[in-house]
Amino acid sequence: MAFRPSCLLLLPLALLASAASAQSPIPFLGLDAEVQVIRDKEGIPHIIAQNEHDLILMQGWVHARDRLFQMDFRRRQASGTLAELVGGAALASDVELRVLGLRRAAERSLPLLSTETQAALDAYTAGVNAYVTTHPLPPEYLALERTFDPWTAVDSLAVGKLIAFSLSFDLDDIERTETLVAYVTAGLAEGFDGTALFLEDTNRSAPFDPAATVPDANLETATVAATVAAESRRNGRAAAALRPETLAMAREYLERLRALPEVRGAVRLGDDPRGSNEWAVAGENTVSGRPLIANDPHLDLDTPSTFYQNHLKADPAGFDVIGGSFAGVPYVILGQNKTIAWGATVNPMDVTDVFQEQVVPDPSSPSLLSTLYLGNPEPIIPIPQVFRVNVIGDGVPDNLIVVPPDDVNIPAAVLIVPRRNDGPIVALDAATGAALSIQYTGFSGTREIQAFRAWDLAGNLDDFVAGLQNFDFGSENWAYVDTAGNIAYFTSAELPIREDLQAGFVAGRPPFFIRNGLGGNEWLPVSSPQPGQAVPFEILPFAEMPQIVNPPAGFFVNANNDPAGISLDNNPLNQLRPGGGIFYLNPGHDMGNRAGRIKQLLERKLAEGPVSPEDMQEIQADVVLLDAQVFTPLIVRAFRNARHG
Repeated sequence: MAFRPSCLLLLPLALLASAASAQSPIPFLGLDAEVQVIRDKEGIPHIIAQNEHDLILMQGWVHARDRLFQMDFRRRQASGTLAELVGGAALASDVELRVLGLRRAAERSLPLLSTETQAALDAYTAGVNAYVTTHPLPPEYLALERTFDPWTAVDSLAVGKLIAFSLSFDLDDIERTETLVAYVTAGLAEGFDGTALFLEDTNRSAPFDPAATVPDANLETATVAATVAAESRRNGRAAAALRPETLAMAREYLERLRALPEVRGAVRLGDDPRGSNEWAVAGENTVSGRPLIANDPHLDLDTPSTFYQNHLKADPAGFDVIGGSFAGVPYVILGQNKTIAWGATVNPMDVTDVFQEQVVPDPSSPSLLSTLYLGNPEPIIPIPQVFRVNVIGDGVPDNLIVVPPDDVNIPAAVLIVPRRNDGPIVALDAATGAALSIQYTGFSGTREIQAFRAWDLAGNLDDFVAGLQNFDFGSENWAYVDTAGNIAYFTSAELPIREDLQAGFVAGRPPFFIRNGLGGNEWLPVSSPQPGQAVPFEILPFAEMPQIVNPPAGFFVNANNDPAGISLDNNPLNQLRPGGGIFYLNPGHDMGNRAGRIKQLLERKLAEGPVSPEDMQEIQADVVLLDAQVFTPLIVRAFRNARHG
């Protein structure tokens, strides 16, 4: 990987130690040999070291140099301590994110990691803190009258979890339930089928364009359409029968989250305008005879950017990888090394369930409260909380005041339901005991950071797949190519197996609505652990996840669309798993317009001859909208009719 340096920074241990000692009695710790940091003409750092420890330590140093405030902001956002930095305006967001518990998940994750990964986190942490001890803080800290709390390994995990959380956690179950209830209620009053209107018209699972990434996926397609159709109508009546206080709490909870910018940036609420694209073309169809890959992940347009481009090179340790990292997290997340390249788009798999619970007094419970499951009380566990706010403008650095708890806005403790993967109670009606809880795969300790390390070092397809087994948190579509000529597409998520679906039916409301927490809708406990599995529940085996290697078409496309085509008939619940049970991924994917357009352009170019890198760039820059091609003539016609009416 050649590059032209525009500046060169030599960082031998002796030089760094002397620089650190000028400002602190603690020398710069950890470097074993000389490290080079070379900035190219685009400002991208190329870090060259002799071992992994020094390489990752210097990545922490460079991240801190360029993105320290962003790193601090994100770790605090994830941890629910942002008000300790930016003041009281962030307190309400802190409360909600503390309840959701990303910091707790990060703390659970650290002891699960391999020795090598923990050592890398320690090295990265040392690099961040070494930079801070030897350099002035960015100007934001002066304005906020704050110093920098030392970075920790858990902080890195929390930052990574915040980003994965924002791409996989969703509360659409609540909004769907609220809308369905409104439709059913109106239908009962006016004499129409509100459930059919919701499921078959305004909230369809079927996409606008039928593009599917693996149309010939190896899945059984036996259908239970008639059963599910009948069940869906019962589901509509069941939704309408939800307790009024449950619906009111759910509505209030969503409104509360929508009012908080820091929460909106972390939680998908309703329609998400983001969309990513990826595709790969086999070497037999390219000008060079080698595979080509394109990926443009569309995350929030933050300033600074979510991604941080860097090059990590330590030949003796096997590292020579360049691509996008997350400031605050070691390794390259998406990119290429000497033999492989990979990219990603979000796959909106259903890894979140919202439950209606019944809470009862229980003097034997640590919280004095329990939920009911099959008629039996199960203790709710309290996790005490202390909230602090930075007082800005008094001229006193680090003046943090404790905000006393109250019964409305500041909880004394987060209430945890162990059965829900240690998920929280997010709303509680004290008068009736009605409550809402959330179950989410990301509440477990997970090992996704080990996947990044494995891919940075990977030499072939098998290495990449082995690393993929550690990507527990988040649900993604992965595009892969290598110098051996392989192209491949994989999906990843620890997708829970629900007890009713595995039995072949839907008990009450489907998992994309608020479910009944009293029994019958549980995630099955793990009985067949999968390689690298993190969550303590049965999950869909990797072999059943949509995937394909070296497809007959010579290319594949994913743009957040349906990977296997199971939603094309507008019924996400009529496919069966091998051996039985409903095969369920989610209630629907992207509308398919982008994937359909990319596929259209690829097929057109392949018909003309081999594809070049310039062709791939042209496709990425395309601005044609397939839905606009359909709707624009109709809108124009309607406008003309209105003018002449």
